Amino acid sequence: MTTATLKKDFVDPRDIYQAPWQFHQAIKVTGGALLFVSGIVGRLPNGDVPKGDVVRQAELAYANLERVLAAAGGSMRDIVKTNVYVHANADYGSVRDALREVRGRYFTADHPATTLLQVPGFANPDYLFEIEAVAALDG
Repeated sequence: MTTATLKKDFVDPRDIYQAPWQFHQAIKVTGGALLFVSGIVGRLPNGDVPKGDVVRQAELAYANLERVLAAAGGSMRDIVKTNVYVHANADYGSVRDALREVRGRYFTADHPATTLLQVPGFANPDYLFEIEAVAALDG
């Protein structure tokens, strides 16, 4: 059995608006395998959530996301798409800015395609946001 080599082509047409944040408009993936990551939140291994602390929740969520990818044989560089859901009752500007700052520590190049959405709530009222991801892995 022959395995195709993973290739990611970043698509950023010059004739549409430029991304206002660090992401690509689209990413074309050929070869490899796709990993779909469920919503990841800022929870500690014991289940505790740092209530009201968006920076700490962001740090935990991105660290948790990184661990999930590692368990599947990947890394943050393999992520091609994220959906970030922010609680509608949260201070949107503060949450967005905190997420942007923490996210920047994990995505330093080849930024994934990204969508940021406001939602009415989460399964736990202490969650301020949630992150879903799709990663393109070799093999």
